[in-house]
Amino acid sequence: MLHSGQIPARQAGSSAASGETTLSDADCIALLQWMLRHDTTAQQGGEEGFAGELAAYLAERRIASRIVSGDAGRANLVASIDSGRPGPHLVFCGHCDTVPLGDRAWQKPPFGGEVEGGRIHGRGSSDMKGGLAALVASFLDLSASDDWSGRLTLAVAYGEETGSEGAKLMAGDGSLDPFDAMIIAEPTSNRVVRTHKGALWFAVTATGRTGHGSMPQMAVNALEMAIRLHDRLHRLDVLRAEDPLLGRPTICLTRLQGGTQVNVIPDHAVAEFDLRTLPGQDHEEILAEIRRVAREIEADYACGKIAVEMLNSLPALDTPAQSPVILAARESRGGLGLSRDEAGGASYFTDGSVLQALGRDILILGPGDPGEAHQTDESLDLSDFLASRKIYTGIARRLLCLSEEKENSSHRP
Repeated sequence: MLHSGQIPARQAGSSAASGETTLSDADCIALLQWMLRHDTTAQQGGEEGFAGELAAYLAERRIASRIVSGDAGRANLVASIDSGRPGPHLVFCGHCDTVPLGDRAWQKPPFGGEVEGGRIHGRGSSDMKGGLAALVASFLDLSASDDWSGRLTLAVAYGEETGSEGAKLMAGDGSLDPFDAMIIAEPTSNRVVRTHKGALWFAVTATGRTGHGSMPQMAVNALEMAIRLHDRLHRLDVLRAEDPLLGRPTICLTRLQGGTQVNVIPDHAVAEFDLRTLPGQDHEEILAEIRRVAREIEADYACGKIAVEMLNSLPALDTPAQSPVILAARESRGGLGLSRDEAGGASYFTDGSVLQALGRDILILGPGDPGEAHQTDESLDLSDFLASRKIYTGIARRLLCLSEEKENSSHRP
C-alpha cells in the first residue's frame, strides 16, 4: 500500500527499462492511488506536501519543478520540458485540492484508493485527481520523446474548489508563461468541452432596526429586506440571456443568516449568492445593476441599508470551435475509435476562468462522470482514466508536430 511521502515504484511487469520515463497502465494506476491516499482537502494545508512529493516524483525522472507557496500549507507546482525547437506552448493543467468528505458515511475509505470492479474509489478520483494523474502520465510520454517542437508545461494548482486561489497566484506571479493552448482535466467523461459558465459570488448585508415581534411597525426587518432583494434578483435582465451550449444564467441563494430569537425583529442579515454567467456578460455591470435594485428596496425602509460586496469573480470561458486544440482533441478521440462529436459546454467553472488571461485556447477534457464530483463514495472508471492519458498524448502529438510513425507506435494495446 502506498502512503503519503512515498514515490510510486515501477510496477511488476512494466516493460520500461531503467531511466525511461513513460508509465505502464499499472504505473498509472499506482500514481493515481498515491494521489488519492494524500489528503488534499481544500484549505486544510495538504496541498503543499502533495506538490513537494509530486516534484520529487518528477525529479526522479530528471524533470525539474518550481513550487510556489501560497497560504500556509498550500502551493502550486509548475514543470516544463522544452524541445529546443520553435513551436507552440501547450499546458497540461489540473488542481490537486478536493472538497471535504461531507457528513454521510463512506462505504470505502475515502483516502484508500481501493480498486474494485474496474473502478478506483476515493475523494478526488473523479474531481480531479484521475485527470491530473493522466496528465502527468502523458507529460512523461512527451518527455521521453525527442521528435517534437515547442514546449510542454505541467501546471498543478491549489485551491480551485475554493475559488481558483492557486490559479490566481499562478497567473499573477509569472510562474506560468503565456501559452498557445491549455488542457484542463476536469471530469467530462472524456468528452470535448470548449465553453463553461462564469461564477459571480456576492454577499448582501442588510441593516435595519431591531424591535419587538409584536410591534413590527416600530422596527426595520433586515431579513425581510434581504428576502425582498432575493426575489427581485430572479427578475434581472441578465438572467434572460441564453447560450446554445450553456443555456441560461442561474442564481442561487446559498447562505442566509440573521435573527437572534423568534420574538425579536432582526436588525442585521447576510445573504450570499452564486450567480453563474455566460460568455460576454460583464460582472461589474451585473453588480452595478444589483446595487441599483438594492437602492430601490432601501427606499421603502426608513433607516434601512443594503450593502452588496463581491466575493469572487470568475469569468466564463469560450474557446472557438475551430481552435487547434479543440480540433486536435476531436481527432485524438477519433484515432482511438471514440466519437468526434462537436465540442460542448459545462455549467461549472474551472481554473480556465483565471488562466485564460495568459492564453485563450483552453480545452476542458477529463475522465470521470461530472455527476460523481463532490459526491459521497466518489469513484472513477479505470478504463476512462487510462483512455484519457492516450487522448492527452494524442492531442499533444498533433499540436506539437510529433511524427506520425511515433504516434502510431507509442501505445501498445
